[in-house]
Amino acid sequence: MSGPQTVPRAEDFRVHRDIEVRFRDLDGMAHVNNAVYATYFEVARVAYVKALGHADPDGPLEALQPFIMLEMNCRFLAQVRFGEDLVVHIRTVSIGTKSFAFEYLLCRRKDGAAVATGRSTQVYFSYADQETLPIPEGFRNRIERLEGRAMSENGTSVV
Repeated sequence: MSGPQTVPRAEDFRVHRDIEVRFRDLDGMAHVNNAVYATYFEVARVAYVKALGHADPDGPLEALQPFIMLEMNCRFLAQVRFGEDLVVHIRTVSIGTKSFAFEYLLCRRKDGAAVATGRSTQVYFSYADQETLPIPEGFRNRIERLEGRAMSENGTSVV
């Protein structure tokens, strides 16, 4: 098991979305089931793509979300129960040639306490050809504009 990790600050994220914990999100222990966190992160990804102004949300899926999930992880920091209001934050932390990584922060709205963090790697993808593609410069530029900084493959700011 790895040691303690630093929890990112909510103010360092430019995109966020409110989440209301629903009864269906709960498991037999009366807290949010671990699998539901992936759905919360998905809600954040959709909000992020919309914030990019990438495509018409009513258009074809490939135009709206031209990437597929390669991997995702979640670190649970506190239990979440029915009726709690949450905020999920998302940001891009690195961009490579064909892939990019999102970081997530899930907090309670009432006090800002972090309840989970996560990270996912997406691969730019052609659904028609079923193959990965290089990330187009225009997509990269929109991410950098939204994030307010140029980014390298390891997530550090480019001077």
